[in-house]
Amino acid sequence: MSHSHGSAANRSPGQGRRLLIALALNLGIAVAEVVGGAISGSLALIADAAHNLSDAGSVLVSYIAWRIAQRAANERRTFGYARAETVGALINLTTLIMIGLYLLWEAGTRFLEPVEVVPTTVLIVGVIALVEDLLAAWVLRKDLGSLNVRSTFLHMIADALGTVAVIASGIAIMIWGPSASWVDPAVTALIAIYVLVHGSTEIRESIAVLMDSAPKSFDHAGLVRHLEAADGVVDVHHLHVWQISEGRTAVEVHLVTDRNDLAAATDLKEGLKKSMHDQFNVEHATIEMELAGMVEHDRDIVPMT
Repeated sequence: MSHSHGSAANRSPGQGRRLLIALALNLGIAVAEVVGGAISGSLALIADAAHNLSDAGSVLVSYIAWRIAQRAANERRTFGYARAETVGALINLTTLIMIGLYLLWEAGTRFLEPVEVVPTTVLIVGVIALVEDLLAAWVLRKDLGSLNVRSTFLHMIADALGTVAVIASGIAIMIWGPSASWVDPAVTALIAIYVLVHGSTEIRESIAVLMDSAPKSFDHAGLVRHLEAADGVVDVHHLHVWQISEGRTAVEVHLVTDRNDLAAATDLKEGLKKSMHDQFNVEHATIEMELAGMVEHDRDIVPMT
């Protein structure tokens, strides 16, 4: 019975192209803000340009990870390079959490020591940055199934929310004067909490893939029952379930069979591979068939190693 092991790496050029568009948007706005800041003498514009350059760095990390993930499997990396995207997501989510902690610290500092804000400049910077952030997020919206892109998207959303806080504080100060300066740190603190909650949730998913964990919703007990119920299977042990990369589940298992005929055992194995793919979304399965009465090692479902 013939079979193949395909790679689920995303080879569509669309995702890479959209990441490059998001990168260009961040770089373009940064350059415009540097020029505008130099002409107007606005430090706020130059500071926001530096912020956009850091965002461009996160998009660049995602793009490089995506490019590496497109490489074909070889003798050294037989499962391919798809986990490069998970590593890219881990880098971006780590920096996002650091940004969240910094925003929380900065909000607390500004509560204690209010900073004088020039509302007109704040509004100009805010509108420019908000448009760029929303455009970048809109460009990336089609690829949110990828943890790598999702990590960059969260950067864009966090920035957009931060910009909303800037605009809100600028408007509040224009209406109520300097006494409304508390609006900026208050909204910033809420955004920092949002960033930390979502960043910590997504980073756990990255770590789970890198730690060879089974998908969170995987029905481990159901798979054991499915294998044990198969005609010809006497025992199931040494079951390993993990993610080769995001969305690609792999299984390795030992099955004890009472079928002495090699062809019959092979038919059983291939049938179980197909049913695991159809019912449990298992893309890659390795089944070691063992003849009943000749198994001399332990028979734990999950070996204690």
